[in-house]
Amino acid sequence: MAGQVGRGMIAKPLLAIDVGSTKVACAIARAHPVALPSFDGTPMMQGLEILGCGLAEHPVRSTSWPCDVSLLVRTIEQALENTKVTAIPDRAIIVLSHPALVHARIMAQIDLADEPVAIRSRDLRRLASQAISQGLSLDRDVLVLEPLGYAGNGFERVQNPRGFPATRLSGAFQLVSMPSAVRKVITQAMEAVGVEVDRLLYGLQAIAASCVDERLAAKRLLLLDVGGCVTDMAIVERGQLCKTSSISWGLMSVAEALAATCRMTQEQAATDVLEGLASPTPSVKQLIESQLGVLDQHLRQLLKDEPPPQAAIVTGRGALMDGLVEWVGQATGMKATLGRSRRLPRVGDLAKQVGLTPVIGALELVCRTAAPERPRPTSSRLVNRLFDRTRTLLTEYF
Repeated sequence: MAGQVGRGMIAKPLLAIDVGSTKVACAIARAHPVALPSFDGTPMMQGLEILGCGLAEHPVRSTSWPCDVSLLVRTIEQALENTKVTAIPDRAIIVLSHPALVHARIMAQIDLADEPVAIRSRDLRRLASQAISQGLSLDRDVLVLEPLGYAGNGFERVQNPRGFPATRLSGAFQLVSMPSAVRKVITQAMEAVGVEVDRLLYGLQAIAASCVDERLAAKRLLLLDVGGCVTDMAIVERGQLCKTSSISWGLMSVAEALAATCRMTQEQAATDVLEGLASPTPSVKQLIESQLGVLDQHLRQLLKDEPPPQAAIVTGRGALMDGLVEWVGQATGMKATLGRSRRLPRVGDLAKQVGLTPVIGALELVCRTAAPERPRPTSSRLVNRLFDRTRTLLTEYF
């Protein structure tokens, strides 16, 4: 679908909306074939001109999600109004996460023929459908289905097996599913706003596109999105979400625990939590350290039995908690940095930069899909790719 989005909308403004449990963020951009300057005057990558961005608070607790549709509609309309763009596109990419996401590693296999035949695109689609039928319950929808590698007669861990001869094909997939009720609420809200849902995108996919630059693209990374009520984490390699997890915990969870323990208002607790591990109040610092134990436990579970990542990227509203990025680095033993879109200015409101990062990443994904391939210098790798492509064309049509 991403290709359809890019080809159909490449000359029109693109809209991405991040629907979270505590806020709604949106961005409108236009695809361009030439490089354009960013907000702060530094060169931008080709393909994207940001026309406007908007944020609106969404006062919903994770326990009450999905929420009342009318409340969600008002928040989305406010975020769109804050973009200061008068002509709103009629289709949108929706970025989301949810406390009830389910993450699973699925192995699937299909038979091709009695004798070896060339693997075709339709075989890969059939295998993906088999993985979905195995791992998806009736009340859930697919949010992510990431192929991790394929195997067959005489080969394994191949990323693109098209053209390979085989009698059977198996594959490993990372499946992330969400409650069907969430899709229904979002679809109804967007219809009320007058915008059609083009596709749903997992927040970590958008964040990876926005935060992983050329220096980090070849590395194995830990990606951590600490939101208001949900924390998503993933191991990312070559742009793929190799292993993912979500927990119903975030900045607001810590604030609620602080308000209940220290007998203060929710607003005061939310302010004190941002002081984080640098808080001058011993009771506040002790409670935050205790709360971080929840995150530490799930991080260890994610990294268990996995090759260690080389670096960590921490983003989301929770990343603004003083000392959290450094704590992640110490807890995991790797270099940790704050993740924010390189297309946004490095000056001004840091919270806004972090909050807009997912929607900017979603727009980048659309533009990458639509952008033509750039010419590359001739190399042995290029020759191999051309050979593989020729073999695939021959097997597809002959």
